[in-house]
Amino acid sequence: MGSRYTWGMSEADTPALVVRALTADRHIRFSALDASPLWDGVRRGHPHLEAEACAVLVEVLSSALLLQARNFFSERLQIHLRSAGRARAVVADSWPDGDIRGVLDEGAGAGPWLQGPGLLQVTRSTGSDAPYVGTLELVEGPLQAQLEAYLLQSEQVQASVHLWCDPGTGESGGLLVELMPECPPERLRALVEALEGLDVVPFWERTPEFLSSWINQGPGAEVLNTTAMRYRCRCSRESLLEALAGFGRAKRHEMFKDGGPVQVRCDYCGKDYTIAPGDLGPEGEEP
Repeated sequence: MGSRYTWGMSEADTPALVVRALTADRHIRFSALDASPLWDGVRRGHPHLEAEACAVLVEVLSSALLLQARNFFSERLQIHLRSAGRARAVVADSWPDGDIRGVLDEGAGAGPWLQGPGLLQVTRSTGSDAPYVGTLELVEGPLQAQLEAYLLQSEQVQASVHLWCDPGTGESGGLLVELMPECPPERLRALVEALEGLDVVPFWERTPEFLSSWINQGPGAEVLNTTAMRYRCRCSRESLLEALAGFGRAKRHEMFKDGGPVQVRCDYCGKDYTIAPGDLGPEGEEP
């Protein structure tokens, strides 16, 4: 057997749920996420990662879903995050039809998982127009601070973002809150108190239904839409061969240096594909 290459999921039966809603007084718009079902797919797809690294990946996946919810999942959204911390690179890739996947490149050493210098890049694409790409140099603070800074800089939106994932249980989720125009000061004060009080609420209790009542300060929030997302890879042998067919002669010789087939592993789901030299068709030109 030749060299082991890697390429870019396990499927969970229970979807992650994203609820986009408006408070009854119409002063606050928010997205509430139950991301716990993503945990199983991340753990099965990335068995080499420790639990804390998986928790970081789940929070980045949650970030992608919260941003995607702002446009009601009408587009594909990707987050590419490069960091000087233990998580050197993290990718979240979410489609409007309900699939999301991700990968984390873990470096050596200790210290924070995410820290600058680094870059957060958000790509939105509908398939018909040129993608919109927004970038932000990492700011000081956790992942939610990066999202708040990105929204303010790239989309001129002032928002409060909350993310959580327990590496011991996988209980995870997120909340993105935006003020509507002309929100009165007393409503803003009540919202700040509610968000500060969220720290005492255990993760398992932070369901979208609970969060909706918490932000609305009682039942009656208007649900704008509810979206189900599953951690599921979209890799296939056909798409892999199509990409590898573009390799030049030198790259193919390096890949098949032992003369026999190689195992190509998807980075997102860990699935192995056996590829023989003849599977790629005629050799391309030197790059």
